Amino acid sequence: MRILSIGNEYGQNTKKTNLRQPVFKRVWEEHIRWGTNFDKELGKTNIKIPSFPDAIAVLLEYTKSKKLALTNWWEHKVNVKNPKNLATAGATAVIASITPLDKDSKIMPMEHKGEGIYELNGVDMKPGDGYRFIVVQKDGTVNTVKDPYSKKQENIHGWSTVYDPNNYEWKNTDWLEGKDPRRIKRKPNEPLRGLDNLVINEVNIPTLTLDGTFQSAKKQIDKIAKNKNATAIEIMPVENTFSKQWGYDGVDKFAVNEKLGGAVGLKELIDYAHGKGLNVIMDMVPNHIGADGSYLHLTGPFKKRSGDFGDIPNYEGENNKYIRDWMTNAALWWANEFKVDGIRFDLTYDTESDWLLRQIVIELNYHNPDVFLIAEDHQKKRHAITSYWENDKLGHEERLNYIDSQVDNITKGFPKTIPWSIGFDSEWDSQYKDAITKMAITPNNTLLDEIDQYLPTTHYRVHYTYSHDEIGNWDGTRFIPKYLVAHLDLFNKINGNNNQEKGQKAAQASQKLAELIVSKEFGDMTNDELTEKQKEFGMHSFVSKGDLINTFNTAIAKHRLILGTVYTTPGPKMFFQGDDIADLSHFKFFREFSDEKTKRKADSSVAQNAENKYGYDSLEELARPDSIVGRVKPTGMFKDIQKNMREYTTDLKDLLDKNPALSKGNIIATYKDNNHNVHIHHLKYKDEEILVIKNFGWGFHNNEYGYDGFPNEGSKWQEIFSSDNKKYGGMGYTNQHRSDITKENQHLSLAPNSIIILKKIV
Repeated sequence: MRILSIGNEYGQNTKKTNLRQPVFKRVWEEHIRWGTNFDKELGKTNIKIPSFPDAIAVLLEYTKSKKLALTNWWEHKVNVKNPKNLATAGATAVIASITPLDKDSKIMPMEHKGEGIYELNGVDMKPGDGYRFIVVQKDGTVNTVKDPYSKKQENIHGWSTVYDPNNYEWKNTDWLEGKDPRRIKRKPNEPLRGLDNLVINEVNIPTLTLDGTFQSAKKQIDKIAKNKNATAIEIMPVENTFSKQWGYDGVDKFAVNEKLGGAVGLKELIDYAHGKGLNVIMDMVPNHIGADGSYLHLTGPFKKRSGDFGDIPNYEGENNKYIRDWMTNAALWWANEFKVDGIRFDLTYDTESDWLLRQIVIELNYHNPDVFLIAEDHQKKRHAITSYWENDKLGHEERLNYIDSQVDNITKGFPKTIPWSIGFDSEWDSQYKDAITKMAITPNNTLLDEIDQYLPTTHYRVHYTYSHDEIGNWDGTRFIPKYLVAHLDLFNKINGNNNQEKGQKAAQASQKLAELIVSKEFGDMTNDELTEKQKEFGMHSFVSKGDLINTFNTAIAKHRLILGTVYTTPGPKMFFQGDDIADLSHFKFFREFSDEKTKRKADSSVAQNAENKYGYDSLEELARPDSIVGRVKPTGMFKDIQKNMREYTTDLKDLLDKNPALSKGNIIATYKDNNHNVHIHHLKYKDEEILVIKNFGWGFHNNEYGYDGFPNEGSKWQEIFSSDNKKYGGMGYTNQHRSDITKENQHLSLAPNSIIILKKIV
């Protein structure tokens, strides 16, 4: 049997091999054999599909007709002779009783290799041809299903398409070969695991541009690279779905959403980003399969149950090995076929299987040791998720066999076990995020304790204030509108039937206020005109122009403060698209299922329920246009806020490059000034020392601020950064001309809602 490798430079151990019989182990050749593999030399396709334990027979149906291949299951079935007798017929009789209904398709029986594995080699299928599987169950039921390993899926309810593994020639080979110094690699033996220079810009392809495609996203990649405030982009999932959306409803785990530009478009974008010096992190979803277009349950007992967002895979139940391998192979596919530098795994805890997570980590670390892995676990930093088995002497296959044995015992009813160590390189630090954002919006003394607890966390956790979740899942608004809601008391200025409705209406009113404040017309509006506008926004109490301006200015200062806090926390850092320039565009939750329009036409409550939940209609064609980065273009008195913020984050990144303590340093001390709502952290890296002073309070300190915990070793300090610099839109409070700052001679200027950075000079 001839074993094929997939793609160019596809991982390690891609040597072509000849095997006498199938080997059901996870050597590299087995990883890449699943699904359809086109052999360019022979012009034929080999096929291997996972366990169908309840099948009498499995057949392949394929077609060269593009029109036929794009049809849904219910538009093109197969002819079954004597269907009532199928359950008692032998496999040969079953195969003979099934014929195609269309002259443009052919049906071939697949060979059962044992353990529910079916194979077929040397099939006359080429890239672009459509295919599907016909599965005859023990009870005689006949199902048509797409390929669970489909690498190209043009219709989530239709036939799979044979994938061309040679569809792109990579240009930035120095990056792939590790010769470009801007590439960030996983280094497990270092304290920061190689991720200390990681500054992530999380992006959503459908909303980066109006077109919402990989091709048009290159324009934004140019801007991200030019701004020089990030070293990486993290692409929200592009797993195949019906529509352009967030991507977390993906049903075809190996296939790229064709509406975004397909596999070739994604490769071009990643290659382009590498050429601009940006690392690329791919977001993937192991915890569920989307609710629209999932047929995995028809291939075997791989569905555990239905969840809120779709099917939850059965990673620790009957025939679990093949579903675990399936998800593991998906992670390997993204790493190898698309040359990503890192992978972020969505809601890892919700996989309900730490053994799956451990398997994914083992396989990726072995086959792609440079690719770093980030978990979104949200379980209060449970130790296992990012801990290592440093003294583990087991070989690669032994580790996998151990996982199999543990899961098999769970399946047999033995007490559930969990791995002591899973070994992700990093995780999203949600508690850090909660502490910083709560402090920024509702400052008080007690919240300083949370910052003090979660700021000096381990270096390798990703620090951030807002991701897609905190914006889109809450109400679709960013930090500044959220701040306006709290500090203009909009909740009590809006009518609503319940608290949720009032909260959503307050959020949308705040968004409209923010867009009005940065408009050209705002400066010349009279009080009467402003009152009428606020009535249009659903408000029953008036907010004066002066209060709007003051609160908006404070919100901008707070935005600088929390971004500055992220940038000055050692280890990986992240911000959401547009937040680096204080973009005011929405980021709404949006999606459209294949039957959405039909449901909405039959039942008006579908749209109303979405609006009640989010405060807006989440239909893709309505919500996505509001969420395009740069949709809101500030003019008038606030026309410079994006330029100012761009300079701010660019200078912060430059500060990281020149002062490694901000990325690699240890936090050797913290200080809580509860009287003024100020928090300080002291960083040290080799001979370099940095003090970061964050004023979350309202107090002005003009050459008068000091604190008891200031280092008293006879050292002198100098300010190297202030968020209140006028070029960032601040008031201009500064200590930059002083080189005599000591414990005895502090006398610091510190603006409200600002951050200053001092560096030890003697």
